[in-house]
Amino acid sequence: MKYDEALQRAGSYGNYQKFLICLLAIPAIFNATTTQVLNFIVGNHLHRCKYLITNDSAYYDIENANNTFSLYINNTNQCVITTNGTETACTEWIYDKTVYQSTLISKFDIVCDDRFMRSNVLLAYFLGQMFSAFTYGLISDIWGRKPVIITGVIVLFVSNVISRWMSNVYLVCVCQFFNSVGGVYHYVVSFILAAELVGPDKRIMASFILYIAYCIGEYILLVEAYFVRRWENLMLVISIPIAVCFFTFPYFVESPRWLFMKGRNKQAIEILQKAAKYNQISVDFTAETIVVKKEETISITTGIKTMMKSRQMLFRSLILILNWMAVNLIYYGISLNIGDLAGNVYINYAISSTAETIAVIFCFFSDKFPRKRLFCSSMIIGGCSCLCTLFTSTFGGNSLQWLTIMLAMVGKLCVSTAFFLIYVITAEIFPTIIRATAFSFCDMGGRIGSISSSYIGKLGVLVDTRFGQALPLIIFGSVGTLAGLLAIFLPETGKTKLPDTVQEAIHTVRESKHSSPINSKPCEENETML
Repeated sequence: MKYDEALQRAGSYGNYQKFLICLLAIPAIFNATTTQVLNFIVGNHLHRCKYLITNDSAYYDIENANNTFSLYINNTNQCVITTNGTETACTEWIYDKTVYQSTLISKFDIVCDDRFMRSNVLLAYFLGQMFSAFTYGLISDIWGRKPVIITGVIVLFVSNVISRWMSNVYLVCVCQFFNSVGGVYHYVVSFILAAELVGPDKRIMASFILYIAYCIGEYILLVEAYFVRRWENLMLVISIPIAVCFFTFPYFVESPRWLFMKGRNKQAIEILQKAAKYNQISVDFTAETIVVKKEETISITTGIKTMMKSRQMLFRSLILILNWMAVNLIYYGISLNIGDLAGNVYINYAISSTAETIAVIFCFFSDKFPRKRLFCSSMIIGGCSCLCTLFTSTFGGNSLQWLTIMLAMVGKLCVSTAFFLIYVITAEIFPTIIRATAFSFCDMGGRIGSISSSYIGKLGVLVDTRFGQALPLIIFGSVGTLAGLLAIFLPETGKTKLPDTVQEAIHTVRESKHSSPINSKPCEENETML
């Protein structure tokens, strides 16, 4: 029998798989807190120049006497002090403590001429994503899924714990780089491992559990950030609990599918037998029971070369890379720039998290719909809603700020749906031997989008007009709509078995609703299919 049949006999979604996926979901909670915390530690912190007057050689600030905060007082504004008609750039600032007690902005004075250093902090985070996207696929395809996940959790813990003691913003950027590396290593590879542990009809469920855990983490962060408003303390509050994940490491297992591909049949069979035992199923596998085709054990390099020789697979790969870029651009462009939207940052963040949660719950039922059609619709509708902010910002002004926020949140809801689906679709299009590597290439395209979002999200600072306020969302919407239209050319992969060989991947087709995913056969060699 082949692996999928063996998995079915051992229980493709029994208690064993449920237990393992719940373990994988625990680090996903902390991936959310350590990612979304950037909204609060580099949030939009109101400030103005510190105005000093002389009194018996002692200096004090007007604000201390009045115990109030104003952006403009005694010929000062956010960046300039005016004295006898002469403007002088200030070197000290007063920060509003109504929303934040302290942030990276106030600690390192990332304001005025240095205001784009905030984007550099985000850039460091996204460069970490780019680095990890380049490495996690190759590492997990060569050494396995389990070591990469464990390494990611450890790096996530260490980088966040030490960041609050960094003495300058550049060291904080280094910590954010490794924070991102750790997050991607454990989060993305967990999706791959979960998809390989369950049967075709339960991939959505497995992905749902991981993503809903991420949403839970967002709500946990909302509570933590609301009550802990000093960034140093907030970093400790979100990072120390990550240590809980260390106690789950002994229970992690390697992907049996990957073990078979590497010829480590004995270890794979032990895991399947253990799964059958916990699923209360009586089976007896031997090394000769499960057949692995010679083609399935080719090297990663050979697999990539073979796939790239196929115009169909090359075309699909390029479309997926573009869509990963668009999804990341919109998702991070909205998620990590919540503070730039009008209104209260905590309320906006709560609305954003709720939109994402609704999208994930909706995706739980996505197996009832054609996978590709749902993905394309999400990208196009989300892109169009972002484009519509052009009209509310340009012609409505402050009176329609609430509508601009709602349109942005519709975009967030739709792109969250697409984010959920693109992981599943990518796993279903590429074969096992290079699945993680293909994920890595697609993810690198996504990181180009996330890196771009850190600067595109700040275009409103450069273009200080009504149109400028909507410009980031207009760019997000345009890219998302284009990517969604191109995704129409991808194959429908819903409820098909995961391809193990390159030929199976090339001939991925949608099965009829009555066909068995285990017994499905690839289409004929002469069929042409996008």
